[in-house]
Amino acid sequence: MWPISTCRFEYPHHPVEGGVWWYYMFQLSFYWSLSILQFFDVKRKDFVEMFIHHLTTIALLCFSWTCNLTRAGALVLLVHDFADAFLEAAKLFHYAKYSTTCDIVFGVFSVTWVVTRLGLFPSWIIFSASVEAPQLVPMFPAYYIFNGLLSILLVLHVIWTYYILKMAFFAVYANKDEEMRDTRSDSESGETDNEIEEEDVEEEKVVEHKESKGALTNNKTVGEIVGLPAGS
Repeated sequence: MWPISTCRFEYPHHPVEGGVWWYYMFQLSFYWSLSILQFFDVKRKDFVEMFIHHLTTIALLCFSWTCNLTRAGALVLLVHDFADAFLEAAKLFHYAKYSTTCDIVFGVFSVTWVVTRLGLFPSWIIFSASVEAPQLVPMFPAYYIFNGLLSILLVLHVIWTYYILKMAFFAVYANKDEEMRDTRSDSESGETDNEIEEEDVEEEKVVEHKESKGALTNNKTVGEIVGLPAGS
């Protein structure tokens, strides 16, 4: 909660506390695992963007650790982790079949995502690194690399914000009878086109049978729309 300029005072003589050391090590191992496991997971439309994100994050962690910019690095991690907590909670409620709670938590996630990743991240983190830092600390090549990687993350955030808002739009305005899936992928389980078409035919038969008996159609929730996107 201190002024972010504190990250530059007395640089580079910043001792790394134990909590920050563990924070860095857990995050680095986590993103290494994601970058590898991504090739064995379901291929989504944002596969390339996700892979770039993982590599960029790993590079940021390594550069900030090497240059002892751990104070700024920890703030970058914190800003990004804040929204992810609500995303994972929404997934859990979806799997537990708490549809209403899932929708509410997903709404909270959407708001926190926009505030932290499109608000605080560019106006607080990137502004400080690119404008305030040169006024307090002599610039060196790693700063340009650091700021370039932060800019790449911001571009990726804009792309994913589009997906999130598109999901929210379908959640509110899509027709009840529409098949609503993750806007980033054609199917959630990596099914082939023929399998999907066969399932659609079977679903249509079931719906027609229910309608003939006056059965009510089910309302779709946010969790049913997309299965929620993977953490970023």
